[in-house]
Amino acid sequence: MRFFTTILVLLLISSVLIGCSAIPGKNEGGTLSKKQVLELNPDADLFELDGKVYKTGVDWIEEEELTKGEQIGEISNGMANKLPIGAKVFAPEERRDILIVEYDGKEKRYLLQVGE
Repeated sequence: MRFFTTILVLLLISSVLIGCSAIPGKNEGGTLSKKQVLELNPDADLFELDGKVYKTGVDWIEEEELTKGEQIGEISNGMANKLPIGAKVFAPEERRDILIVEYDGKEKRYLLQVGE
């Protein structure tokens, strides 16, 4: 009986590990690419700045109290899939993994996309 239980546990662990390996960015560490983010969510609102991808739609970042710091960029052709060209990108003073984008009187927050 003990042998059967051991085999069952090993099979279960193997199945979980194999299933998780198909997740984009899994075990890669670092930041995710546009392709990896879009594999996880084809409708993601994202942009790329300095080789790093940022995505909006993360609920908890909307609740963070952030002070808009200096402008660090501007959206140009090919940088974003839903933001207009000319939107201004700001770095908040409190965090380095969130950026604030302003355009047409609107403000959106974007979170850096990282792998596990």
